[in-house]
Amino acid sequence: METDLSGKVAVVTGASRGIGSHIAGAIYRAGAAVAITGRHQDTLNSAAAKIGDRCRPFVCDQRDPESVREMAQAVMGDLGTPDILVNNAGVGLFGNVVDMTLEQWNKVIETNLTGVFLTTRQFLEPMMRKGRGDIFMISSMSGKKGDPGASAYCASKFGLQGFSQSLMYEARQHNVRVMVLNPSSVEKGRDIGEKSGKGLHLHAADLAETIVHLARMPGRTMIRDMDIYGTNP
Repeated sequence: METDLSGKVAVVTGASRGIGSHIAGAIYRAGAAVAITGRHQDTLNSAAAKIGDRCRPFVCDQRDPESVREMAQAVMGDLGTPDILVNNAGVGLFGNVVDMTLEQWNKVIETNLTGVFLTTRQFLEPMMRKGRGDIFMISSMSGKKGDPGASAYCASKFGLQGFSQSLMYEARQHNVRVMVLNPSSVEKGRDIGEKSGKGLHLHAADLAETIVHLARMPGRTMIRDMDIYGTNP
């Protein structure tokens, strides 16, 4: 069993802040070179500088197919074919169906679902040719149950479940694992609170360490779908 991720290349989307920055940092500390993506160069540069010198920033709007293609080419030209892809980037716009505009609906679906398809498609064939890889999908418990006022977000995450399950059957023939993580409510700031106890929310750092653990697992094993909760009621 691998003890670290030294020599591996990881891509983490939406990693200039929040959950993505915690994931990128944990993978980096485990030894990998990490490419982080986001829409704004300045925040990406700042995030990469905080993570370390093996972390590279790449601007990308994953709603834009050309932007995704250019990002993927730049990543592979700089770091090589990734061993790990973490599809984390997403957006949540909330409101009742009668009040939601088509523009708002499209923004959520195009970012959370179509954007994952576009990003995965760019890296999938090189990973399959390499004959080894891990693709992590950051979904949500909202991909398993509907919530009032969250129709677009839930639809995008339910769709991500279906996409990921189909992809898993295609990719595992080439020794590429597809794993979906469904966190409950997540704290996204600095990890300075209690690590155990009653009534605690899941922290982004916990999700990040879970991904590192799964990436370290022997390649013959795969966790297809994982629900992750805090101890809060």
